[in-house]
Amino acid sequence: MAARIFPPTDTPGALEAGALDYILRALAGAYATLLPIYREGLRDLDERARTAFDRPFAELHEEQQDDLLRQLDEAGEGGRRGRESFFHLGRRHGLEGVFCEPQYGGNRDLIGWRLVGFPGQQLGYPDAYVNRVVDIPPKAGL
Repeated sequence: MAARIFPPTDTPGALEAGALDYILRALAGAYATLLPIYREGLRDLDERARTAFDRPFAELHEEQQDDLLRQLDEAGEGGRRGRESFFHLGRRHGLEGVFCEPQYGGNRDLIGWRLVGFPGQQLGYPDAYVNRVVDIPPKAGL
């Protein structure tokens, strides 16, 4: 799912940035209460894939996966009990994994930060960088 929401193009995508590592780590810790939503959502996604294409989601062609994910996005389902839909939750967590502080398991090799030109946390800058792009390589943590 993350690979289709943030696919590689001429730049790395979610998988290359370690978004899945981030999500797995978060579900084992801070996001542990969301694990049942993931289990139910992934089970539902596979059922939809089997119903529509007679194969599990992971075995579908990219276009078929995109079609199912688009349907989930448009349906906005999961608003049950006031919770965020599985699709929107997974999309949010996938993007968190691309752009997070690397210590949380994602943003491998600072891929996300490089994509947007974020230099990371710096103790200082060699120049004032007022009204111009910061052109120093990103670094994680202090």
